[in-house]
Amino acid sequence: MRNWAVTPSGGAATRVGREVATTLHQWGYRPKDDQPQQVVELLLRSAAQDGGRRVSLHLADDEERNQVMLLALSHRQDMPTGDDDQVLRDAEHMRALAALGPRDVGVETTPEGRRWWAGLDLPHPGRAHELDERRPRVFARGPGKLEGPPIPA
Repeated sequence: MRNWAVTPSGGAATRVGREVATTLHQWGYRPKDDQPQQVVELLLRSAAQDGGRRVSLHLADDEERNQVMLLALSHRQDMPTGDDDQVLRDAEHMRALAALGPRDVGVETTPEGRRWWAGLDLPHPGRAHELDERRPRVFARGPGKLEGPPIPA
């Protein structure tokens, strides 16, 4: 797991996006394009629009499933409940994130600020499983560490 805490700015989002791409490469993942960097930048920009003094990005992976989870936090503790403008902005950000092709995306308002997340399926040549070698999902060992936060009702 890796974490970054930054002051919100366009330059910070770009820098952290590059650092995430480098980290993923060091961990053995080989994305076919710059999708992870684009997702990071959009997550951080989305969190920055909440108006907090800092944002953080958390990166975790599930080696068995060749998946990574990206979570951006706005760290704004007085976050108001969704007004119409916020809901429209969230919907736009979710559409933009989904267009980048992650496995799943989401946003949630909590007492600690807002959480924006995306889960990515990435090739990992060092651990790639042949399709006929994979165990059926029903035989997998319980939930992985990439289970997203619960979706509010």
